[in-house]
Amino acid sequence: MTTIALADEVLRDAARLLQAYEAGQWVPEQAERELAEGLALGQWSGPFLRASLRDIPPTVQSGRLIDVLAPACEILDQADVDEDVVRRLRVLIDVLTPDI
Repeated sequence: MTTIALADEVLRDAARLLQAYEAGQWVPEQAERELAEGLALGQWSGPFLRASLRDIPPTVQSGRLIDVLAPACEILDQADVDEDVVRRLRVLIDVLTPDI
């Protein structure tokens, strides 16, 4: 898959997950919320996201949030990072962590 196609996929998946959350169709597990809190406080880059996803609990591994975040590592590794992807992911994480 090309980086552009992957970026488009991450954009779509993040938008769908945010929509599901706002509609009450998806409720993140506590461990997913904790992951989101850690991400909300960090500097978004491929290494940062990859490190954040290392050693995550099984509830996160089987959850929906990881399906959006894991493919984003490759996009964030690019020298010309797609800022739309970063913004969309940040919006998702910000909605999940309103108190941070």
